Amino acid sequence: MKLLFLDTETTGVDAKRNGVVQISGIIDINGQVVEEFDFHCRPFEYKIMDFKALEVIKKSKEEVLALPDPREAYQKIISVWQKHINRYDKNDKFYMVGQNTKFDYDMITQWFIDNGNPYFYAYVAYHLIDIITITALFNLAGILSTKNMKLETVAAAFGIPLDAHNSLHDIRATRKIFYKFIEHVKGR
Repeated sequence: MKLLFLDTETTGVDAKRNGVVQISGIIDINGQVVEEFDFHCRPFEYKIMDFKALEVIKKSKEEVLALPDPREAYQKIISVWQKHINRYDKNDKFYMVGQNTKFDYDMITQWFIDNGNPYFYAYVAYHLIDIITITALFNLAGILSTKNMKLETVAAAFGIPLDAHNSLHDIRATRKIFYKFIEHVKGR
């Protein structure tokens, strides 16, 4: 199975209004990491930067504007993904795994559109695997007990260190959490 652990850092929460500034991921094929990537880019010039979002990602407006062009990051991501996915084969897609996966899916879908490519789904299936949903199920089943669904809280419940709001650190922790859930389901 081809899994894409993906996380973004953005200038806000609205995919149409706000931009992507960091995209990090781990490509996991049959349980093995085959590639890891971490790309930074400034948002497109027409995107809005919410200052609260900049505080969360610990970047100033000047730092964000100094990042590389988003088209460069887009080309790099495409070159990485094309090594592992045949975009023309409807059965050869990544299953995306993340924390609040729908948010990142929507942000990246819009980012692809902003880069002139409306076909994000050529690489990623819409069968999203979300750590929040799995955490909720484990909480309901009495297997886990977390006070909230934040990535930091779930990571701490499993003893996984996390420097939150850097998408590379977040996605590494997300993958570890995912496999902790898998181990539990398998009965290990």
